[in-house]
Amino acid sequence: MNELWKYRRVLTRTTLYFLALCFLGAAFFPDYKSIALGMVLGATVSLLNSFYLGYKVQKVTDAVAGGESKRVNMGFLTRAAVSVLAVILAYRKPETFNLYAVAATLILSQFLLLFIGIRLSRKEE
Repeated sequence: MNELWKYRRVLTRTTLYFLALCFLGAAFFPDYKSIALGMVLGATVSLLNSFYLGYKVQKVTDAVAGGESKRVNMGFLTRAAVSVLAVILAYRKPETFNLYAVAATLILSQFLLLFIGIRLSRKEE
């Protein structure tokens, strides 16, 4: 699972840079503050969901390696509930969070992981 830690470290660093840019955008462009804060909320939930998925993948891998016959799920309902909660929060507080920005950045970690995986696989070759 050494590779999982590499991906997690690069994903965390990249997402934190993105969050810093969003906070700077909210500070310097007050007209677009709700969009920037919506992107912060969506990116944070996306990072949280990717961490949880990594945790569940590690548990499934350990269960298979240990020979356990107990059924282990991937936690889809938990991740979906957290995402729906973020969308509901944006729907209830439109002056603070832009709904479209939240929905668009809920998939940020998946796209970042795709590009991180391509970059790290080319670096190893």
